[in-house]
Amino acid sequence: MKKTLFAALSAFSFALFQAPSVLAQPAAAPVAIPAGSQKATPAMWVVKDSDTTIYLFGTFHLMAQGIDWNHGKVKAAFESADTLRLEIANMEAEAPIIANLMATKGQLSPGKTIYDGLTEAQKTALSSIIAQSGFPPEAIQQMQPWMGSLILALGLYQKLGLDPTQGVDKTLDGLARAANKPVEGFETGAEQIGFFASLTDQQQKAMLVSTIEDWDQATNMLNDMIDAWKTGNADKLGELMNTSLRNQPELSKLILADRNERWAEWISARMAKPGTVFVAVGAGHLSGPDSVQTFLKQRGIKSTRIETN
Repeated sequence: MKKTLFAALSAFSFALFQAPSVLAQPAAAPVAIPAGSQKATPAMWVVKDSDTTIYLFGTFHLMAQGIDWNHGKVKAAFESADTLRLEIANMEAEAPIIANLMATKGQLSPGKTIYDGLTEAQKTALSSIIAQSGFPPEAIQQMQPWMGSLILALGLYQKLGLDPTQGVDKTLDGLARAANKPVEGFETGAEQIGFFASLTDQQQKAMLVSTIEDWDQATNMLNDMIDAWKTGNADKLGELMNTSLRNQPELSKLILADRNERWAEWISARMAKPGTVFVAVGAGHLSGPDSVQTFLKQRGIKSTRIETN
C-alpha cells in the first residue's frame, strides 16, 4: 500500500490540528473515560540515571472518543512526573497567534490559486475533494498548498471521528493543569507554522499532489496508524508515518529529523538536573531511524521501552 504523506502529518503538526478547535470553544476540564471504553497500550520509553527520570510517550494529536490509554504504567509515570513537556506548552494562549499566522502565511498572493501548476486531472480530483470536505471552495482556493493540504486532512480526520479536543496531548495538558503540574513546550505555535510556511513552491506542490493522489487511501492508513498506536506497535507505526516523509527528504529533515535532534539535545542537557519529566510528543517522533531515541543513542544515552499492557 502506498504510504500517504498527508495522513502521516497528523503526527507532526500539533499547532495546525489543535488551533481551530481551541479557538472554537473554551478549554474544557479533563473528562473521565467512560466505562466500557476500548483499552489502548501505547508505547512508552524511559531515560534515567541516579537522580533523573524522563519518560517518552508518543501521542496522537487527534483521537476518537472512548479510547482509554491513560491507565497502568502510563498513568503512573505521568502522575510521578514533576513536569509535563509537550510540543507546545499553552495552546489556548497561542491559538489566536496561530490563527493569525494561518490567515497570513497560509494565504496565496492575489491572482494565484491552489490549482496553479496542477494537471487537469489533478485539478478535477482536487475540486472533488474540496466538495467532499464541506469547506467553502473559495476559501481553500486561496490557501497556500501546504495550508490547503492540512485543512483538508483535518476535515477528513474529523469525519472519521478523530477529534482535536480528544487529542492525547490536549488531554495530558488538561490533567497536568488540574493537578497544578508545570507544563513546558519544546516549540511555539509560530515555529510550527513556520516549518510549513518555509517550504518551497516545489515542496508545497508535492505535498498537495500527495494529498490528491492518496486521498482514497487515507482512511485505511489512518486506521492502521491508530491501531498500531493503540497496540504499542512502534515499528509498524514508524513505517506508516515516516516512510512517506522520507520520500521527500527536505520535508522529512525539516519537520522530523531536525526537530528530533533538538529535542534529544534538550533531554541530554536535562539529565544533568534531578527530577522526573513526562515528555509527550507526536508518536512519529519516537519511531523510525530518525527518532528522538536514535539521536539520544548518538549522545550515549540509552532509552528503555516500558511495556504498558
